[in-house]
Amino acid sequence: MNVTVIVVELLIMFLVFAFLVIGLLLMNPVTFISDYPPEIQEVYYKSQNKEAEKEKLTTMMIIKKVVALIVFMFLFAWMLHLAGAKTFIQGLLLTYTYAIALFAWDTFFLDWVLFANIKRIRLPGTEHMDKEYHQKWFHVKVCIPMIPVFAVVGVLSALIMIWIW
Repeated sequence: MNVTVIVVELLIMFLVFAFLVIGLLLMNPVTFISDYPPEIQEVYYKSQNKEAEKEKLTTMMIIKKVVALIVFMFLFAWMLHLAGAKTFIQGLLLTYTYAIALFAWDTFFLDWVLFANIKRIRLPGTEHMDKEYHQKWFHVKVCIPMIPVFAVVGVLSALIMIWIW
């Protein structure tokens, strides 16, 4: 496998992910409200005179999530191919590398550094909540349930990679 290609793919993935997340937050600050600690959500809803709504899983949301999962599997399969993965095991391990690297980027940089320290991208009415935005364990704990999803995406991406290429 080509390490240079892997590093370039990771850097591109990090930048695209960061621009997507920050762009969505600047357009609509509550885009990822469920990803914030409960204390921040509570203060946000109180400060905006809104009632907290539990988002229900609709058929349309399920369809969007399945489509996104399929797109990511094919995108990862293409990235695996470009990186030079030849076997299922290489593809699986590289997909896990990408997933864990993206998890680390999101958690350790975006959540712990940017969102914790840049008040412009905080939820309106919660700009003063420095302690709550610096809850490091919360962000790690939220991502742990994603490990089985990484497994599914990894297996399917590796299968697609060896099937197509």
